[in-house]
Amino acid sequence: MNKAPSIGIFFLLLIAAAALLPGCRKDHSIWKPVGALVMKPDSGLTTQTFDFRVDITNLPANQNEYYVRWDLDGDSTWDASFTAFPTITHRFYQKGIHAVKAEILTEDGQRVTLNKNLRIDQGYSAPHAAFTIDPPESNYLTEFTFDASSTFDDEDPFSSLQFRWDFENDGAWDTELSPDPIAKHKYKRSGNYEVKLSVTDPTRRIATESKILVVNLHDEGIHPDFTWSPPEGTVKDTFLLDASSTLHETDSTRVYSYTWNIHQEVTYGPFTDPKFPHVFWTYGMQEVILTVTDQFGLSNSCTKQFYVIKENKPPSPKILVATPYGNITTNFYLSAWPSLDDVTPPSLLLIRWDFEGDGNWDTGWSYEKTLFHQFSDPGEYWITLEAEDEGGERATTKTRLLVSKYSNPTGYIQDRRDGKYYGSVKIGDQWWMSDNLDYRTNPKMDIGMLQICYHEDQGMCDLYGSLYQGERTVGYTESGQNICPEGWRLPTKEDWLKLGEQIDENTGRNSLMVGGSLGFNAHYSGTATYVIIYTIDIPPEPLDTVYYFRKLHDEVRFISTTTRPFFDELQCLFHLGFRKDSEGVDITWGDLNAYFSARCIKIE
Repeated sequence: MNKAPSIGIFFLLLIAAAALLPGCRKDHSIWKPVGALVMKPDSGLTTQTFDFRVDITNLPANQNEYYVRWDLDGDSTWDASFTAFPTITHRFYQKGIHAVKAEILTEDGQRVTLNKNLRIDQGYSAPHAAFTIDPPESNYLTEFTFDASSTFDDEDPFSSLQFRWDFENDGAWDTELSPDPIAKHKYKRSGNYEVKLSVTDPTRRIATESKILVVNLHDEGIHPDFTWSPPEGTVKDTFLLDASSTLHETDSTRVYSYTWNIHQEVTYGPFTDPKFPHVFWTYGMQEVILTVTDQFGLSNSCTKQFYVIKENKPPSPKILVATPYGNITTNFYLSAWPSLDDVTPPSLLLIRWDFEGDGNWDTGWSYEKTLFHQFSDPGEYWITLEAEDEGGERATTKTRLLVSKYSNPTGYIQDRRDGKYYGSVKIGDQWWMSDNLDYRTNPKMDIGMLQICYHEDQGMCDLYGSLYQGERTVGYTESGQNICPEGWRLPTKEDWLKLGEQIDENTGRNSLMVGGSLGFNAHYSGTATYVIIYTIDIPPEPLDTVYYFRKLHDEVRFISTTTRPFFDELQCLFHLGFRKDSEGVDITWGDLNAYFSARCIKIE
């Protein structure tokens, strides 16, 4: 009962499939590719190159691309597999009728074969000149071989070609035309030479080729060599570098000179003596280059490396003091942290102190680098620091402190901007810096010409501080900037007048000098002015600035931020100053354009 329906269904499916098959075949045959083979030119010579292109003139929109392969030799063998590129370039080296065949393969599997005959007549071209040089580079005593055997001609046999050479490319041929492709030549001197080859075929067509040949003064036959002694030495030792073993592999008659290069930095020589004594001033791996030159000017070099042991040099102790001036109440801050050693880091240096410089050490050995010390008696003290490194080497240094008999409260400050230290002293109810300010501004970041140093290369700023221009310093301050350390400021007219109340009428300026009763510790640090030099252009342009420093060791003037309008700029800036030839102190108006020393006052 179940088979009949199954058989019925099977026949229905068969009928449906039969109905569909003709439709599928009809869709497949909707289009047939129509191809065209285009040649440019359509005829020519054996010396020409031909371009071939295949087009499908009726490619439908749903066919993205097609593929092509070629038989350009007429041997019924495809030259390559199918490619998506429909063009190709070819040259025929034989005359005659050449059959060109292309086959097209479409995306849906259809193939079209295209054929075309091409007539090629005999053409003639110049040879293809080529040559080698052996050796490719050498010295002027070498006989060079020039070989043009790789030259060929498209139409004529190699044996029919003629060769000639110009070894200097000076326009004059050095050889006659010859069927021999090989020539030899030796140059008389070193240099860069352009070698030119000319090749002529039976039709008198000519091809040329040129190459640059470097003829140098290098001779691989020279074998430079040297030894050194001692085999292991330090920077204290004198090494003997000995090149006596240098030789030439084929010529024992060569006479040499010797040049030594150390670290590719310093060159010694040339010397006729193969032995060279040398002291290496730095430890570590040393690179020595020996260059040996013979009587013909030919040379060769060798490089060797060896280790020089480090010498344990004594340390370089250095004392940093917050201020070198104080009184019997001053607790001087002393630091040995600036001390250095070539081997031992500062933290591992042992140090000890002699505060009076009398040869008796006041402290034992310690790794501590900072301390405070107070002197009970006034006077000049040469504090001595001795440092010892891990190798036991020792060295000492000294610095001078001046201690006055007075008892003003003192202290010190550190400018966090540059790490510099300054002393401080309380005068009346004001706290003043007891050293001149030496904050060196950046002319590119701050106001130009704001700060200068007198003989900076001689360390004068370190001794006496910087000088600050009146108008620019006032403007810098009024803009919200501060040349003083944090918590301190430049004084005003009122600050100087208040300080003036503390000056002893009997001692005058001496109370403000180093060792004076006020502890202000002033120096005659001088002043400065400037002149701007202009060009003669219209309008004139600034050309240079000339600074004039004056009265160093004879006068000092300290800046304030108080100015006043006045017809004369020489009376516009309030300042305090005094001179060596006068007992008094000037607390008055001065030149707004001049450069002054600076003392900062603590902000209360």
